[in-house]
Amino acid sequence: MINTTDKPEDKREKLRKLREFHQETFNELDSPNALFIPKMAYRPYGKTDLHIGFFASEISKGEDLYVEFCSKENVPEDPLRRLYKWRFNPHFEEEYEKTEPNGVTGNVRYLVPVDELTVVKAAEEVKPTAIRTKDISFDDFSDADTDLPIDQLTIRDLAAILLQRPVSNKKWLNQLISNK
Repeated sequence: MINTTDKPEDKREKLRKLREFHQETFNELDSPNALFIPKMAYRPYGKTDLHIGFFASEISKGEDLYVEFCSKENVPEDPLRRLYKWRFNPHFEEEYEKTEPNGVTGNVRYLVPVDELTVVKAAEEVKPTAIRTKDISFDDFSDADTDLPIDQLTIRDLAAILLQRPVSNKKWLNQLISNK
């Protein structure tokens, strides 16, 4: 079995970059050391709404918490890079449903509905022009084997574009996504 998880230093670097992206907003909010945790929004079994799972150690600090929706690998999932705020709720233990304890760690998570979060800021400056085109030669795209018409877009290509992950079989598309 291949281990695809990041090394701890890679995770720390990704987290540092995510925080760096939002630091100006934290400064504007007069909260430069705001609690910021990237989280994955998902639909728990038996639920119809999206939720995020917080550990008690994350939401018991008595502070508001800021969130950006990311994958498990801390890759942003929202092209607008929205920053959300969860207002501290001192009654979180009674008001939020808990997950079953983790079989290994025993940790539980508190399921917070996404609709309880408020949007702090969407990064309007994130546009396709933000792609670092100087690293990419668009001449490489004229190859008829890789630069196919739109009607030959595969589901894998669409997933790569929507998920912003380099999973396409087209090298140039993966390069565009990786260099954004």
